[in-house]
Amino acid sequence: MKLTEVSRGIPHIEDLPASDFIHILNHIRECEATEKLDGAQLLFGIDENGFYTSRESKGGVRCYNESEYSISFPTTYMRAAHKVLEQALPIMKNAGLRPGDQVEMEVLYGSIPNVVPYSEDTNYLIFLRTTEGKVNIDHLKQKLHGQSLSIPIDTPYTIDGRKIGVMERVHDWNFARVPLVSIPNSIGKEIAPSLIKLIEYMRLPSGYRNYANDLLQVLPLNKIPPGVNPKDWKGEKGQIKAIREEINRREMELKLEIKDTLLNHFVRLEESAFGPMREDGGWIEGVVLKYIHTGKMVKIVDKDTFTATLQEAWAERNRLTEKSKSIDGEHSFLGNIYVSMAYALDHPELGTMQAKNYLRRAGTITEERLTNLSAGIKFQTVRDYWLKLLESQTIQLEARLGKYEKETNNQRGSDGFSVADHAIYQRTLETYGTSFEKIENLKEWTQLATSTEDLLKVLVGKQLDEI
Repeated sequence: MKLTEVSRGIPHIEDLPASDFIHILNHIRECEATEKLDGAQLLFGIDENGFYTSRESKGGVRCYNESEYSISFPTTYMRAAHKVLEQALPIMKNAGLRPGDQVEMEVLYGSIPNVVPYSEDTNYLIFLRTTEGKVNIDHLKQKLHGQSLSIPIDTPYTIDGRKIGVMERVHDWNFARVPLVSIPNSIGKEIAPSLIKLIEYMRLPSGYRNYANDLLQVLPLNKIPPGVNPKDWKGEKGQIKAIREEINRREMELKLEIKDTLLNHFVRLEESAFGPMREDGGWIEGVVLKYIHTGKMVKIVDKDTFTATLQEAWAERNRLTEKSKSIDGEHSFLGNIYVSMAYALDHPELGTMQAKNYLRRAGTITEERLTNLSAGIKFQTVRDYWLKLLESQTIQLEARLGKYEKETNNQRGSDGFSVADHAIYQRTLETYGTSFEKIENLKEWTQLATSTEDLLKVLVGKQLDEI
């Protein structure tokens, strides 16, 4: 399996081409349905250097020891999972794990890894699929299913969102299988009328020559179709694009009508096998359908519910730390700091997600890039500005945190926090703590700088190392 395929993930069912959408629903009884888990992805395997875990499909590197991960809130689940998997390595080797094999897994760490609630006291490692090599994932699942391990690990924590401490904590972990979801016998009959409407619509004449809607959708526009006068092709291509827009709109409308029925059966009234009951706030992100004859998978997710919950849960964290895509528009709190620092260097793009491309254009090697970008910059002026900026932003962050605490306490009400609300509040405090820490680090590194090149390394040292 290619890395790009792992990175792309599983497509939403409504995003499939109409032919694939129709095929999988016509054969839904030949699919396996499993719960779509809302955890964090991690890869593990064995290569020439030994056992590793990684997030390489998300841009990370392979780590062969738990200590290679930094100690931070986002990496705690990675370090813990690495230690648990190392303890289970003899069992996995006995089940067939060999050099060259790689497995994708879902990690459920904490009561709310993302937005869906799970167990408060147990974390889970769940094998999903083989991404490299030939290891039989079912053998691994059978050998490890139900295995429980408790591991001590240095864990960061914050009480007030201002200071971060580290203490050794014992984490309980279980190996588990992805929960199966039953496919109702009646589902085929219930979606049949809407599915027939979609099939019939795709076979209707499109209005362009003798093409049906489904054929017009896949007609290549980079070459002139047979029977079309080259002089007329430019105008006809514009006509095709306009017709396609209407076909796509109506096709999606019919797909979503069918998806709504699927959501009612599979998702909206369900609770996770790893989380609280429905009456206690439990729910699931969705289900994954796997066509047993080809192994192809699609997911059915209630985007309205999931996206709204996600946006609400992550709103304050995104306002604090979201990276700036460009120098235009509004920025998050930290994003604004980075852009302001970059403006002081006369290279504002270095404070955005465009930094790597900007650095590539500045030279072919690190030394050349630093030299070119430093030209004409007054080091002391920029250094002094940065230190004043960072000091003022520390004060602003303190005021912002105080406001967040007050607003959250006002919203809490007489009944106190729900488990989910408390978890989101704690995760937000962790983000505040990390933001304070980042500003302090920027201050320290700026104070140690003795040249403009050093200032550039403070701002984009990580990007320089990655290109």
